[in-house]
Amino acid sequence: MILFPMSCRVLHPGHIKCLEYLSRIDQVVVSLLTAKAMKGYKEEFTPYKDREKILKSLYLDLIVVPQNSLNPLSNLKKYKCDSIASGDGWEKEELEAIEKLGVRKINIKLPKKYSSTNIINNIKKYESFRNTGRH
Repeated sequence: MILFPMSCRVLHPGHIKCLEYLSRIDQVVVSLLTAKAMKGYKEEFTPYKDREKILKSLYLDLIVVPQNSLNPLSNLKKYKCDSIASGDGWEKEELEAIEKLGVRKINIKLPKKYSSTNIINNIKKYESFRNTGRH
């Protein structure tokens, strides 16, 4: 099994590419960050229950579980995952869990255009522009 920690604040094609790729390798456990886990890390742009529902509605056979901290150790153990994947680099807590359990790292390199943060910032810029009445 492959653990794939995600915030999935805005579902985008990069997420789909990662999930499709990983699903071809093995069963994927999406370790979806809760609001508690994202506090101080990322803004929760979309509520957890909505993000969970979106992921579960995909055509892929995913197991979607909550992750209440940035450290994926408890889900790696609970679901007996032998691999962990990342599409945007490794967090310190993920590297610590990898070292402790000796699981395999799967690096997925995505273009910056598939960054939720960039997408959200563009939405905010657009909304700000729209609200100025200068268009």
